[in-house]
Amino acid sequence: MKTLLIGLAGLSGAGKSTLADHLEAQGGVKRFRFDAYYKTAKDCPKLANGRPHWDLPQSLYLDELHDALVELKAGNDIFMPIYNRRLCDRTGRMLYKPAPVLFVEGLQLFADSRVRDLLDLRLWLDIDEETALARRLERQPDYDVQYHRTIALPAQREYVMPLRAHAHGIIDGSQTIKTVAETTDEIIQRFFGISGKMA
Repeated sequence: MKTLLIGLAGLSGAGKSTLADHLEAQGGVKRFRFDAYYKTAKDCPKLANGRPHWDLPQSLYLDELHDALVELKAGNDIFMPIYNRRLCDRTGRMLYKPAPVLFVEGLQLFADSRVRDLLDLRLWLDIDEETALARRLERQPDYDVQYHRTIALPAQREYVMPLRAHAHGIIDGSQTIKTVAETTDEIIQRFFGISGKMA
C-alpha cells in the first residue's frame, strides 16, 4: 500500500488539531499525532529558570518522528508513543497502522528537512498572532499568557513562521472550520489530481 503523507503546520492556536480531527471524522484521512513525539520534561531544552522550553524544534524527538513516518510511508505498522501532556512524559505506546492518506499536523512539523521531504503535500494554516492566542485561551483558559508573549511567541517567530515558505498551499485559518476544511479538500484534490471529495 502506498501511503500519502499530508503535513499541516502553523502557529500554535491556528486550528491545526481542530482541522485534523474534523477531516478524520469526515473520513478519507487518518490523523497522525505529531505531539506524541514531544520530549519528556527531563530531555526537553530548559529555560534559565529550569522550566522546559516546549516551543523549539529541539523539544521533539525528531529522529524518532522521521523514522516512524518512513515506516508508515512504506506501509508498515509502528508503535507510537503515548504522551501525557500533563505529566510531560511517555506513559506507554500503542500500535498505529498506516492508511492510504495520513494527515500529520504540528507546530514544528516543517523544522526538520528530512521530515519535510517525506511529506507529499505541505500545507500551512495561516492566522494572525492575536487570534491564535485567543483560540489557545478558549481551549486552555489557564494558559500562561506571560510565557506566551515572552517565550513561546518569539520562538515561533524565529523557528516556525519562516517555515511557511516550505508550504505547497496556504489556507486562511480565520474562516469557519467548514470553509477551512473545504479549502483544504480542494487543495488536496488539485495537488493530487483527485476527482470528487476525499471523504
